[in-house]
Amino acid sequence: VTLSGSITYNEPVGKKKRGQFQFEYNPSVQKNTADQKTLGYDGQSYTKYDSILSNQFENKVITHNGGITYRFNRSRDEQLGINVNYQVTAFTSDRVSPHQSNTQYKFSNFLPYAYWRKKINKYCNIRAFYRSNISFPPVSQLQDVYNLGNPLNISTGNKELKQSLTQYTGSRFSYTNTKTNKSIFANFFVQKSDDYISNATFIAANDSSLENGVVLKKGSQLSKPMNLDNYWMFRSSFTYSTPIKWIKTNLNFNSSMIYTQMPGMINSTLTSTKTYLYTLGLGFVSNISEYIDYNINYNANINKAITTGGMESNNNYVNHVITVSCNLLSKSGWFIQNDLNHQIFKGLSAGYDRNFTLWNAAIGKKFFKNRTGEIKLSVFDILKQNQSVSRNVTNTYIEDSRSEVLQQYYMLTFSYNLKNF
Repeated sequence: VTLSGSITYNEPVGKKKRGQFQFEYNPSVQKNTADQKTLGYDGQSYTKYDSILSNQFENKVITHNGGITYRFNRSRDEQLGINVNYQVTAFTSDRVSPHQSNTQYKFSNFLPYAYWRKKINKYCNIRAFYRSNISFPPVSQLQDVYNLGNPLNISTGNKELKQSLTQYTGSRFSYTNTKTNKSIFANFFVQKSDDYISNATFIAANDSSLENGVVLKKGSQLSKPMNLDNYWMFRSSFTYSTPIKWIKTNLNFNSSMIYTQMPGMINSTLTSTKTYLYTLGLGFVSNISEYIDYNINYNANINKAITTGGMESNNNYVNHVITVSCNLLSKSGWFIQNDLNHQIFKGLSAGYDRNFTLWNAAIGKKFFKNRTGEIKLSVFDILKQNQSVSRNVTNTYIEDSRSEVLQQYYMLTFSYNLKNF
């Protein structure tokens, strides 16, 4: 349950009223309740209350947020805004059962925000921003009751979790020339979190006794959320598009980079898991006519994960993706669609590297006035090679997984487009 309100006052500034002050106050009360009851088997039915695996928990967050904002519009082509908020938070966690306890925190933070927008000329514009915010742990992470669903990986909550402070900054540049059909987009984004909610893991060297008689077997893990500093994320991308007139095709080039640093803890030792994702792509998109359409794209995804402290590891893999699509439409309404997707995985764990092609095709006919009706016969995965492979990176392990997915099937569809224009 969340109750909130807002009071705002605006005051223009300057002879031409290009500036503006804004004063605001935002109170909020948020209350969360979790009631987990575990019933054991008494020989006849599941009615025996298990106090060890049951827990009733309440969490209340009261915030008072107020601040001042100044906006300045030098012209229609340039805007600047600066905001400073001050937030006071009372954070209370109450365990009601099986044993009563109370945890209280009080926080006070300055939360600045700023943005700048400028139109350089009729083709170019640039934007930049900085902001900060506070996030609170959900009640599921605060509820300190053991989850024994997987005896090899027991988890529990942490009633002493605190709020997390996150700061963001970024910028975006765009160039679009409608005369030449050329475009450039570039952006970057940085995120830093203090008291980031990560996981602390304890790996038992021998059988260990936990609270309330719960036993952690040798080699098993106990994990719980914990506030840790030094979470970083950096993301950047670049896209360039230009027409190739002699073949009536657009050439698209894109590249991106994502870096993440995730803190963790294993057996009371701080760890850091750094992941890097580099992407390079090249594509050809046709612009021939409404009757002929084709796309050819290639993307290379280079993944790297490094964990230091505790359990150290260094893993890399590459994913190549080639896609080709071709759609043909006749003046009488008949059409043929073909889509090919070829993927190559290299560098995964033994037995997980894959090389497969997914081929989908369809044939159909458009009819009625303005071609509002369509009947189509589609075939999915003609070569029966569809597969799903993924990698999951955490601060304690790197997991490669393969999932069973739907392969070849046929589908006959009819669609009608309701047009009122």
